[in-house]
Amino acid sequence: MKLAKNEGQIIKKAIEGDEQSFKILFEAYQRPIYNFIFRMLGSQEEAADTTQEVFFKVYKRLSSLRNPDFFSTWLFSIAKNEAITSTRRRKSKNHSSLSDIDERMLRPLREPDHSYEPDEQVLNKEFEAIFQKALLEIPEIYRVAFVLGVLENQPYEQVAKVLGCSVGNIKSRVFRARAHLAKKLKKEYAMSVVS
Repeated sequence: MKLAKNEGQIIKKAIEGDEQSFKILFEAYQRPIYNFIFRMLGSQEEAADTTQEVFFKVYKRLSSLRNPDFFSTWLFSIAKNEAITSTRRRKSKNHSSLSDIDERMLRPLREPDHSYEPDEQVLNKEFEAIFQKALLEIPEIYRVAFVLGVLENQPYEQVAKVLGCSVGNIKSRVFRARAHLAKKLKKEYAMSVVS
């Protein structure tokens, strides 16, 4: 992901404490970070809160970043850690199950495409809900790799850096995530056809 030709300069200025440069970084990366966290947590409210926490930590720690070339990797590493912490916090507080997802949490993250007919919009919304539910049920280790590498379209090399493993390991995790998703989606559609 690139802001512009001068991304490195913007990051350097932000590291030096330039507020406007940090604002540019925030505006460029806020949506991708939110999307990633939403796919990890399944809740818009939690994703928004966690995204704010990520950027608060980034702002506080930015001066410790030595190489601006690693900003995106560093940022997604913080987002991954915050999403995992939020998931564990939820489990320890015995909140509702990850599969208990209300309709409000499952709105697509992209702007709606109004070119679809109303029936098609309903089907897309239903698929989004089924997909997000299935995604939240696969093991976290595979989900992180899948969300970053497939849904966020990050290069596997960068995903490997974020997760601290090899590219081959990322490919394996994505493969397993796809297998889990295929199995869960097949089961969901089979159940919806029967009912």
